[in-house]
Formats: sequence, C-alpha cells, structure tokens
Amino acid sequence: MRWNHWLLAVLASLTSTTMLTAQDAKPSRGGFDITLPARSTGEELNNQANLWIFEVQFKSLRMIVVPTANPKTGKKELTPYHYLVYRAVNRELPRRKDQTDSRPINKFDNPPGPELFAPALTLVTNDNGRNKVYKDIVAPEAQAAIEKREKLSLLNSVQASKPVPEAVADGDNNSKGYDGVAIFRNVDPDADYFTVYMSGFSNGYKLVKGPVRYDELEVLARTGKLRINHELWNGKFDSEWRAAADFENLFDSNRPVKPGADQLQWFYTASAEDADPSTTVWRKTIMQKYWRPGDRFDQFETEIRATASPIWIYRPDDSAIELPKSRPAQ
Repeated sequence: MRWNHWLLAVLASLTSTTMLTAQDAKPSRGGFDITLPARSTGEELNNQANLWIFEVQFKSLRMIVVPTANPKTGKKELTPYHYLVYRAVNRELPRRKDQTDSRPINKFDNPPGPELFAPALTLVTNDNGRNKVYKDIVAPEAQAAIEKREKLSLLNSVQASKPVPEAVADGDNNSKGYDGVAIFRNVDPDADYFTVYMSGFSNGYKLVKGPVRYDELEVLARTGKLRINHELWNGKFDSEWRAAADFENLFDSNRPVKPGADQLQWFYTASAEDADPSTTVWRKTIMQKYWRPGDRFDQFETEIRATASPIWIYRPDDSAIELPKSRPAQ
C-alpha cells in the first residue's frame, strides 16, 4: 500500500525524535543505561481492557567480532555483529473503573491459551538516503560470546517467547524479568544512522485507516463515520495520537480549523465493527535511534551514540493479523 511505504520511509529516515515519552526515560542500575517506563494513555486503557506493557531497560548498542562458521564452507570467519541487551519487566498499569459505565468497549472471546511475550527486533540503517533492514537473528556462537562479555545469561528472541508473567508494581525490583539480546549480523559499515524497532513488548494495537486530508475528516465526522471516541494522528513523529473529541471543529463547524491542519496527512482509528479491507493493524512499538560518526574503517562501539531517549510509537504490522472474534458491547 502506498501510504504504508510512505510511513515506513518516514520512520526510517528520521534522525532525531523528541516526544513526551522521551522525558520519562531515566538512567537505570545494573549496567543498563536507560529505562523506558511502561507508559499508557487513558485512551489505550479505555479501548483495550487486557492491555499489558513491559518496562524495558537498555544497554547501549554494541559491537562484537566473533569467529563464526561460514554456512557454505564450514570454515570459521571473523564476523561483525551489532547487538542490543535489554531487560523487560511486565509492570502494572494504572487503571480506573469507569463509574458511569458509558464508554463502549469491544468484548472479545478469551484467547485459546496464555498471551506470549514474543519480542521481535529490527535494525534499520540510513546512510545518504539508503535504508537497509536487518532482522534480529539467532546466532549461537555470537550469543555465547556476548553472554561471556556481558556476564549475563541472555535469551534470544526465540528463547524469550514465553507466557506473559503477572504484572508487578512499579518500583518492585525483586522481579528480574527477562534478560534478552537482539543480534544483527553484517550491518552496513558505511551507515551513519541506526534505528532499532522493538515490537512484542506490549499487546497494544490500533485499527487504523488513512491517510486522508483534513477536509476528508470533516466529511467523515459529519456523516458519523468518525466519532468523538476515535483517535487521530497527523503523521508527525513529534506528536501523539489524540482523541477526535480534542478537535472540536470536526464536530462544530463554527470553530476554526487549527493552522496547518490541511497541510498534513491524517490517520484515524476504527472499531472492530468498522474494520474493512482498508483497515490496517498498528502495534505499540519501541523506537530507539542512534548515530555513529566516522567511517567504515576502525569502527568502535563507543562511537555509537543514542540521538534521543527511546519512545513508544505505533507502527504498521506487516504480518497478516486475524482479529479475535468480537461480541456486541454490553
């Protein structure tokens, strides 16, 4: 889909991002540099009763060279790897009961088994407008070398696929959580900018339609296809999804349109009942950006610097998703 390619290109090409979530990140103990809290909005909690979000601690993006067997020749070759070590803890989310019992919530059948923590990490490089995508891999030789270096027992993304544990209170440090590692092989040595996307650390999702122009949103609001409990996003990664009710001019033609609104591409959420072939699933995802000055020669991991704190975003899910069967709201 053309808009999906546009969005992924924007995601890959951004070199710095600041959002409200960035200011929440803070230094952590135990060798982990940054902690990204399990942050949720009221809209997320209201729209998804079973929402869970992991708190994630990071070490810096690092490099290691490991003698690795060539799959074709069987001979050992010095192979460069980038890797990211993280610790994930399922945190309790602040929930308040809706005393009015007036907000519609989709009722879903219970899943056939426990939900899984299934991390999936992707590294995207950007150098002079050229984007390359590297999937997290299982590399036993590299993993053993990384564990020895980090003095930690680490789970790769396959080993880490486990039932989501019970949530623990914020500040409870007795629960260790999952110590994991994402490994990326033969990353472009000419790349200056890196973005790591981490999915599977929350089951948060949105059903999304768009992009559309602002005047199209006005038509949707007038015809009842866009409602006040839907959410909108303007395609700019320094902004968050907001309730359509915040855009009063959509539901009151006497109010002025906010300046510049007609220059942006807009996305809006849909309910399960409103979903159609044009609807896509966007997953709650962590985005962390890095910059490495220098060239391909004499690369050192100390050159890799985070350009901003990690943030939570929503990102299109490329895989085919079958939504759970819904029952009418009660």
